[in-house]
Amino acid sequence: MCVELIATGNEIMSGLTLDTNFNWTAAKLSSSGIEVRYHCTLNDNLEDLLASFETASKRSRFVIVSGGLGPTEDDLSALAASKFLGTPLVFDPVAYNDIVQKLAERGREPNSYHKKQAMFPEKATVIENSVGTSAGFSFLLGNSKFYFLPGVPREFRSMFSEYVFPDIVNTLEKGKSLCVKVLRIFGLGESEVAEKLGDFSPEGVNVGYRIRLPEIHLRLTASGYDSEVLQSLLQNACTEASKRLTGFVFSQEEETLEEATASLLLQKDLTLSVAESCTGGLCASRFTDVAGSSAYFLGGTVVYSNDSKEKLLGVSAETLERFGAVSEEVVAEMSYRVKTLFGSDIGLSISGIAGPGGGTLEKPVGTVWFGFSHVLSGTSCEKRNFTGTRDEIKNFAAATAIDIVRKFCLDYVA
Repeated sequence: MCVELIATGNEIMSGLTLDTNFNWTAAKLSSSGIEVRYHCTLNDNLEDLLASFETASKRSRFVIVSGGLGPTEDDLSALAASKFLGTPLVFDPVAYNDIVQKLAERGREPNSYHKKQAMFPEKATVIENSVGTSAGFSFLLGNSKFYFLPGVPREFRSMFSEYVFPDIVNTLEKGKSLCVKVLRIFGLGESEVAEKLGDFSPEGVNVGYRIRLPEIHLRLTASGYDSEVLQSLLQNACTEASKRLTGFVFSQEEETLEEATASLLLQKDLTLSVAESCTGGLCASRFTDVAGSSAYFLGGTVVYSNDSKEKLLGVSAETLERFGAVSEEVVAEMSYRVKTLFGSDIGLSISGIAGPGGGTLEKPVGTVWFGFSHVLSGTSCEKRNFTGTRDEIKNFAAATAIDIVRKFCLDYVA
């Protein structure tokens, strides 16, 4: 069931465009127990494309090619596929009419270049593009099946989900099941997870690590012919792993840290507001990425300067002057004040030094203070020291703040 992904495009090879299709596809396939063994990226060059197809056909059961299906001269995927197969390109009137209709909906007329997008290798199966004008196609050659999809992420993901993924899954050995569980972990590094797991090696279950900073995902898989037995093996493995990683596993489902925290806030009937400095609204953004967040998230402020902390939240000028913005005393006031401002049950605050400048010996880059205030439990603060780029520090800080709320909710009894 080996899968190979080939991405083509001068813009990708030049570094101007990031190939997000690979990350997304590999994660979707691997979460279903389908192995991605090879990943190739190359320029829009006919000879290179032919060579990559030849290599892939010898080592991979499925080959997914993204990009090169547009109307311009440098879009060569269909031509390369026809030469690889030794068949001509043929015009597909149905695909062309679809292009004409979609252009008309945008108030545009087709030109001579658009006919190129309706040319496919003879006997290839056309894959409909429901969101764009570049249809894809597929064909079987020997033991390898090739899929050609446009490189635009929105179009690629739609066509992959609607056609390619189900097609690959349906070819799995009949009667044999593959079951997967993923434990999502926050607050530990990979080596720390391994240390806590120790000799964890459940019989009949494969254990793998997937780094999704700032998280670590522990992927457990089991395959066989009795799905009930497999599910039992996995559940027992999950229970044991979670026991060894108590407090750090936030989900056994495909949910984000903020989604897991949101569920707890709703269960415990708690509301939240956030005051952010160094994270610049990132924490509030993540909370409000969850549908229905208005049920628990009441509001937030980005108080980046000392002046805004004082004027918008009412943090004491004396506290700011005496202890500095990145301090226990300031985040304590920030969390209490934002809770009062929005009338929420919980007030959460973040203030730190994301870098690359601004650090001192006492407060180096990566120093972040968190404040937490609850109407009954009072106010508490904690300091963390992160490393990495400015973006990495901000992401770690926002995730840590969310996790502080999650852990409080787990222990909270109304």
